[in-house]
Amino acid sequence: MKKILYLFLISVIFIAGCGKKEETKKEIVEKIKYVKTALITKRSMNQVFSSDAVLQPKKKIDYKTEKGGTIKEIFKRNGDIVKTGDVVMQLTDPATEGIYSAAKTNYDISNETHQKFKKLYEKKLISYLEYAPYENSFASASGNFESAKADYEKLLGKASIDGIVGNLFLKEGNKIEKENVLFTIVDDTQMESYVGFPAEWLNEIKIGQELEITISALNEVFSGKITEINPIADSVTKKFMVKISVENPDGKIKDGMYAIVKIPVGSRDVFSIEDTGIFIRDLISYIYMVQEGKAHRITVKTGASNLPYTEILYDNIKDGDRIIIDGIYGLEEGDIVEEVK
Repeated sequence: MKKILYLFLISVIFIAGCGKKEETKKEIVEKIKYVKTALITKRSMNQVFSSDAVLQPKKKIDYKTEKGGTIKEIFKRNGDIVKTGDVVMQLTDPATEGIYSAAKTNYDISNETHQKFKKLYEKKLISYLEYAPYENSFASASGNFESAKADYEKLLGKASIDGIVGNLFLKEGNKIEKENVLFTIVDDTQMESYVGFPAEWLNEIKIGQELEITISALNEVFSGKITEINPIADSVTKKFMVKISVENPDGKIKDGMYAIVKIPVGSRDVFSIEDTGIFIRDLISYIYMVQEGKAHRITVKTGASNLPYTEILYDNIKDGDRIIIDGIYGLEEGDIVEEVK
């Protein structure tokens, strides 16, 4: 009887032990994360310099009054297309207009008298001594009139270039002080901007080189060019100012629009992986490297990007390191991983 009881107890202990082993195996299987990996390797990557920029018209002129006065009449409004010489608005100033009127009257009278005595002198009916006072008087009147006329012209707000009227927010009757900006004329058929360019890539660019300009507000990508390279570095940033331009014949791009400029700067061999292997948390880039069957999270920096690959910058990375490129979601540091083909 005792022998039978002993065998029964041994059997129970054995079965319990087997059950625990089965549970342990099940737990291990459940902890395994199935992923897809790829070997990191060097690839030839096209390098691209990227910078933000604010686009402005190549031609943009603010009209300022040098005299001051009161707005008498406004002939144009914001958005109107004008030609060089078109009057946008007219100011009035009694003093300036009075001087102009008097100078013009004096000029007309002097001119009439001068012409009369000039004919007599040409016919030798009077001497030069008799004619000279009228000639001198006319010259003086002409000078005064031209000066008064120039001041009077300043009361006329004229477009000095072909373009579009903007920044015109004044009303008739408004009093204007000297040097106040009355309106702006922009020719936005060509837009441009400056970007700070790093010294290490300066030899990779040239005048006329094509580049890409993305304007998110228009959801459109434009083709532009480098039009100027400053050979002197900025004293603070140590970067070289590069002017970029883009044609805008249909006027879609507006003054002040924000853009992203991308300039190709050659290629080089760099360590890179598929973009899917990179994830970002709190603005920091990470990858998961497989070591001894476990996932290890590595902080990295990214460089050039040529879809579907991105350059990886990490001091200890080497050719042949295995990186997880699929199955990252839910993965944590130290998780056991197994490759899925």
